[in-house]
Amino acid sequence: MLLVVLAGIAPTAALDNLTADPARIEEMTYDLCTFERALGSEERTAAAAYITTAMEERGLSVNTARFAYANCYFDPPLALSSNIIGVRKGATDRIVVISAHYDTAVPETPGADDNAAGVATMLEVARILNATPLNRTVYFIAFGGEETGLEGSRRWLADNPDLHDRIVAAINLDCIASGDHLLATTLPQHRWILDVLPPCIEETPARLLDAARGDEHAFRAAGIPTIRLYERDSHAIIHTADDRPERLNYTLAAECAEIVAGTVVGLDAGDDGPGIDLSVENGTVIFTTLNDAPIEVIVDGTSLGVLPSGSVTLPEGPHVVQAVTYGPTGAKAVATVMGEGVEIVPPTVSGSAVTIPWGADPGEDPMIHLTFAAVPLSYRLDRPEEVARVDGYFDGILIRDLEEDQAVIPVPGPHSFTVVAYGPDGSVLGTDRTDFFLQQYGMVDLDGGLLRVDETGGVTCSASARTYTYNYTPGEIYDIVVGCDYRDTADVFLQTAEFRADGPGGQKCERRFFDVPVLNDSRREEIGFWLEPEGPGTYHWTISCSEGDGRAAETGSLVLS
Repeated sequence: MLLVVLAGIAPTAALDNLTADPARIEEMTYDLCTFERALGSEERTAAAAYITTAMEERGLSVNTARFAYANCYFDPPLALSSNIIGVRKGATDRIVVISAHYDTAVPETPGADDNAAGVATMLEVARILNATPLNRTVYFIAFGGEETGLEGSRRWLADNPDLHDRIVAAINLDCIASGDHLLATTLPQHRWILDVLPPCIEETPARLLDAARGDEHAFRAAGIPTIRLYERDSHAIIHTADDRPERLNYTLAAECAEIVAGTVVGLDAGDDGPGIDLSVENGTVIFTTLNDAPIEVIVDGTSLGVLPSGSVTLPEGPHVVQAVTYGPTGAKAVATVMGEGVEIVPPTVSGSAVTIPWGADPGEDPMIHLTFAAVPLSYRLDRPEEVARVDGYFDGILIRDLEEDQAVIPVPGPHSFTVVAYGPDGSVLGTDRTDFFLQQYGMVDLDGGLLRVDETGGVTCSASARTYTYNYTPGEIYDIVVGCDYRDTADVFLQTAEFRADGPGGQKCERRFFDVPVLNDSRREEIGFWLEPEGPGTYHWTISCSEGDGRAAETGSLVLS
């Protein structure tokens, strides 16, 4: 992970007209803090409407994407939220995303720094860029559900797979208005984004597993170049009643807006991606660029990070290898080859001169579970003066001269990491290994449809549902939520109202909606089902109601290929 300290930044001459107004950011932060925005709050709809109006006032084309999500640890366990997406069309279909979440973690906090000020700053960026001609199309997105598992950003990315390759970069604003300086984090794979920022003061490394975590992780997991702007002073107040708007530094928030606007303008210049030469010879991947630009290597969907040429040897079997590099303002070049690996057996030795600091302790379950989009290939040298080099083996792939904290982005599922330390004479001084399982963070939420029941003058029923298509990912969970609008105004009897789900392997689930004819208990409810697919296939759910001979039913489907 790379971390950059940004402070006292003066916009370049090209950005002199992009001046942010601290008073506007402060006013909008105060306004957003008047709404209760925690999970299940009815006022979140009013907050979303406020953001929608503000986007429209800034000339954006706005739409709202509603979604449902659930978790047994939440109260209430099932809730609705929405993403608000404002689009500023550019001359091309290439996209820059600027995002900030608007929900809060708990009802007791106003959520000023986390993250009303981030939303207000994002909206200020939209205002100051309004009169600037742009080639890139800019998406301004206020995400819901960030505090409960990055729900909004994951859902938006899942619902818009056709946009992924068009996104040049995503900039996430989260906790940006406390203290007196800003930080920026990105992966080494996307180091080029930092070069587009207005001049910064200091750059220091930060550990991946200790880094701030927000909606940028959803973009990283999708392989999209991403940067987060934030500050650390917020840690003392976030998720508490002390996170109030009067405590914030709106001059810092205005500087953040100018940094983001300047970055958008810098990305807008455009360039040609550098060419890549990529081949696999005797199981070794060889890759070069014309201008020695950093190259990200991706093997079978797992990013191994930025690597030197010819340093990767593939294990036995067929593999798909990609090499990715970027131009100065984000133009992407990709080369792909198929290659056969060779037999690789990591050496072993008793004792150890090298250890993996985040591995499982002796006696514990050897398989640890992680939900981070990026994982550091970290190691600690017990006798550094004796070690000449360290090699790493990630899922059997040999990475020679492994650098400390090499950032990999694995596909979900089981993985292994081994390190081997060598002395100056080539002797093996020590080895260590850890196994881990990368889980999906949260789950994929599907809107299962709507069941309407109206007993006015009898019983009428209607149902609606839809079909979703995804690539099967081991370990992914789908939460299918059906809304029920039940209007009980007569003493008639509804025979059934139910939600049934079934799939390959005989997986079945039923939920019934009970009617008591002597009670007029109109209500709106949601029923849901957590689906944990065991493999590819088509999974169905049916929502239906009936009275006498009358029946309404609809079937939705989840197709996993």
